[in-house]
Amino acid sequence: MKIIVAADHFGFPLKQQIIEHLKLLDVQYTDAGPTDVENPVDYPDYAQVVARAVRSSEYDRGILVCGTGQGMAIAANRFPGIRAALCYNLKMANQSRAHNNANVLCLGSQELVPEDALDIVDQWLEAEFEGGRHADRLSKVDSVDSSRHREIISRKQGSPDALFKISVAISPGITSFSPLLFAGRLNDGLRAASEDGFDAVEISLCSASEIEPEILAAALSDYDLSVSAIATGRMCLEDGLCLGNPSPAVLAQVKERLFSLIELAAGLKAAVIIGGVRGRLTGSQTEQKAQRFKAVETLRECAGLASNLGVTLLIEPINRYETNFVSNARDGLALIEEINSPSAKLLLDTFHMNIEEADMFAAVLSAGPRLGYIHLADNNRLAPGQGSINFARLLRVLRSIGYSGYLSAEILPVPDDVAAIRQVSTHLGSILGASDM
Repeated sequence: MKIIVAADHFGFPLKQQIIEHLKLLDVQYTDAGPTDVENPVDYPDYAQVVARAVRSSEYDRGILVCGTGQGMAIAANRFPGIRAALCYNLKMANQSRAHNNANVLCLGSQELVPEDALDIVDQWLEAEFEGGRHADRLSKVDSVDSSRHREIISRKQGSPDALFKISVAISPGITSFSPLLFAGRLNDGLRAASEDGFDAVEISLCSASEIEPEILAAALSDYDLSVSAIATGRMCLEDGLCLGNPSPAVLAQVKERLFSLIELAAGLKAAVIIGGVRGRLTGSQTEQKAQRFKAVETLRECAGLASNLGVTLLIEPINRYETNFVSNARDGLALIEEINSPSAKLLLDTFHMNIEEADMFAAVLSAGPRLGYIHLADNNRLAPGQGSINFARLLRVLRSIGYSGYLSAEILPVPDDVAAIRQVSTHLGSILGASDM
């Protein structure tokens, strides 16, 4: 049996005694920290390490210690597949294994004398899961866990809406681009998306170096989420690296960053959005034509890499007040024709379509099979249901062309991030699967 043990600063002394006890029992163990009692640490950080290690089957079980044990239990049980039991006596230790098949033991250093704590450890290690009726009950626990409360966004199996996948745009970094949720609080965004029934998140990045792929992949697994797409506009907005820039040196940097984001997207099985990164074309008509030509050349190279890696490149029309380089569906489809790659698809955003299209629903129909992604935002850029756009009609049109991709909310965090994401799930839940749409 392999055991991983961790604590916070309150639990450190008892953790050390447990480790010495495991040595005497000849149990294989890993001390996941901390290494001293002098520096205060946060219990969720250590609960996360143990929960992930047990969930991955790298370890058979885990032991966590804090002042009461309660914080460790709460934090560890946030992870699917973890059954963390807070035990204060031998009966609890025995039944947590025999009836609940607990794979993490949580102890309170301020509630137990060391001798009792070590007896609890012994009982917990020795007890075996009884199965039978207890297995049936645990299967119900696991079914609730794996569902991630998808009932919030209800899509009945077999219905057309089961084909739609729901996403929300978030950012790991603080940004001046407003319609993103949980900017600078990636883990909070992942947790909220999971709890509110989303299938995926769209991640806005300035560069691929903003995230660690392995850490992100682990967090996505913990929250049962995918990445629908990587948005790239921040590199233009924040660093001035725009496809329309006339400088060859700048354009080379743009290509380098886009290549790295496409490679990142390949590992995440996500699309890459070419929207705000286009920037604006400047100067005379002749100069603008030259800038556009170079930008399209770069996009062809990006599309070639994307095609080789199995990544979809999404061309997003953006309203005239933000760019003069592809503002409507017609322009977007024309650019896709110029790129001439199977990897290039159209992204249509309801906020921008409300400004630029005479009939946004006709624009969706015109895209047909070339439509690869949908951004959802009401006409005021708030969450759907807080403005004048008829999203129920939009879903009807999407069904009519056989669209089965992502519906991704790119919205302002108004009145706050949590309320905004909940408004998305509430409104979509009210219209997805409705028979009278």
